[in-house]
Amino acid sequence: MTGKIPRAAVKSVAAVLLAIGSLAVTAGGASAAPTRVVYNNLNTVAPTVKGLPNEDTYSLDSENFPVGGMVEFTKRPGVLKSLTTEVDSFTCEHGVYSLENCYTARPLKKFHYGMFAYIYEVGAHNEAIGPIASSFATFKLPYRPTTNVACPSTGEGKGFGPNCDVGGVRATVEFKRFAPTTVLPEKAIIEITSAGDNPAGDIVNVGLQASYKEYAGGEFVEEPAADGGVPEIGIDPLPEAIFTKGLINEAEDWRGFQPVFEVTAAL
Repeated sequence: MTGKIPRAAVKSVAAVLLAIGSLAVTAGGASAAPTRVVYNNLNTVAPTVKGLPNEDTYSLDSENFPVGGMVEFTKRPGVLKSLTTEVDSFTCEHGVYSLENCYTARPLKKFHYGMFAYIYEVGAHNEAIGPIASSFATFKLPYRPTTNVACPSTGEGKGFGPNCDVGGVRATVEFKRFAPTTVLPEKAIIEITSAGDNPAGDIVNVGLQASYKEYAGGEFVEEPAADGGVPEIGIDPLPEAIFTKGLINEAEDWRGFQPVFEVTAAL
């Protein structure tokens, strides 16, 4: 969430605040190679918080774009086919979430938002080399629900829903078309950023493993990453660091606050 900084994460960052997709079959007929998941840490996002459905992850905002993390795929990952990630939508149909006047009259209504995904090789010093593949997509994202005036006040305003989530509302997005056709390396750096032509008032962040739990004692409290933050498929080779503004960010320990991705590939 904007302004919500995980205590375990970088304190100098100015603003810090998808469900596992099924295997797909590539288009092109019966002869097309089947795809498989070669990396997935979506399992590390808690499905429930305080006994309620998890509607809001911690996230990194546009001041840090492009943002991402390093991943290590299963053996012989194959040709890149798709990338799924989570985002946090702070955009209200009417009003501004932090001013406590967010009003979304039609909860099912969505807005269009463009984003880029980039895949890089990993250099000798963990730097990004490339990109070796990229994708652009325009997604239909949900508006943040109406402010729940019964929720407690915080530095980010009042939250929404029964759990008084102060951040944005979670959404899952999938990039399905990458160019050029790319055989994935053993390790890669994945970065996400927004398109420059999005409406100025729209706010969409890239989701992290940890989720918003509550506001207590003047602090934002997180629900830790599930399963110890360990990916269900693949390996997290650099769990203590992320990438912000396209550069490795090791100023603090980012364990449990990694961006979340699912990657599929065709053999």
